Amino acid sequence: MRGTLDTTRGADILERIVDSKREEVARLRPVRRELARASEDAPPPRPVLAPMVARPTVAVFAEVKRRSPGAGPIAPDLDPMAISAEYEAGGAQAVSVLTDGPWFGGSLADLRAVARARRIPVLRKDFVLDEVQIWEARAAGADMVLLIVRILDAPLLADLRAMTHELGMVALVEVHDEQEIDAALKAGARMVGINNRDLSVFRTSLQATERLAPRIPDDVTVVSESGIRDGDDVRRAAAAGADAVLVGEALVRSRDPRGIVAEMAAVPKLRGRSGPPGRSGRPGPLMRANASRVRAKASPVRAKVCGVTTPQDAAVVSEAGADYLGAILSAGYARSVSPERAAQLYAASSARRVGVFVDAPLERVVALARQLSLHVVQLHGRETPDT
Repeated sequence: MRGTLDTTRGADILERIVDSKREEVARLRPVRRELARASEDAPPPRPVLAPMVARPTVAVFAEVKRRSPGAGPIAPDLDPMAISAEYEAGGAQAVSVLTDGPWFGGSLADLRAVARARRIPVLRKDFVLDEVQIWEARAAGADMVLLIVRILDAPLLADLRAMTHELGMVALVEVHDEQEIDAALKAGARMVGINNRDLSVFRTSLQATERLAPRIPDDVTVVSESGIRDGDDVRRAAAAGADAVLVGEALVRSRDPRGIVAEMAAVPKLRGRSGPPGRSGRPGPLMRANASRVRAKASPVRAKVCGVTTPQDAAVVSEAGADYLGAILSAGYARSVSPERAAQLYAASSARRVGVFVDAPLERVVALARQLSLHVVQLHGRETPDT
């Protein structure tokens, strides 16, 4: 793995947390091979992004959380199984499980139990500094992993995000300011979490989401984290452009977590985010997508441009109004691309994502469809109608 940790901007509490996490990572390194093998044997990750994009209402990531450095003890006797069942029954899109023990009272045992029992995706929320923690998360059944930009330098962030997606999971890349958004997008983040809590001073304000969400392209899922208490806060986050909210303290303190989740999960998503225009002055992704839809209404014909290999060409395809962008995901052809390159192509375009496969194993097709959140799978070989 390339890169080093960057905690120069963190306050004392964050630095102490990261220091204790370094010690934890050091204890895991001797068993890294065992964790890597266990991650391969774990059940396949549940899909995350595609269901979120398809739903018309804000997705709720409901958190299992016993305490925090800022709030102190919140629910010391919390039963992860019982409360996560309430979350799922209320319509939560995912369960977030804090696995840090010393500071948050969580554990991997909590994650394993919730992942086995729930049908919805599970996020491992922790201070991830090393690839061994990614393997550990997958082996425990996680479908998502939190990566905090503030504690990772750019090369390490990119490596950990890529590794997370290679294992079939999704990285929730957490930011708190404009510079961190740029770093997250450069690392290839498909889902960005805006932490309304400043980890330097542990103060919380929804103004962080209101300030930062409009800067994130529409093809990147936005999660507003921290400080969400009720349906009004969710509506405020949605108005800023959030696709999802991550809620912890308000739920674990409540006598009716199911009801609060249901209220939050009923808030409609608002598609007002367009993101800033590019340096060339061209319209943002949402404006280009709207132009494509206007053209589509005038004609039933749909256009797909296939065999794209560079992000620059993908942007041109989008600006030209193509409805679909195809990437050849089977090796051995002149325009074949790796999954990592395909993710870059799709991120550069507002067109719907098509993955082209030629006689590929069905398991690989399904895995990449989930990993890349494909809209369409195109089978271009000798596949049978049953396949």
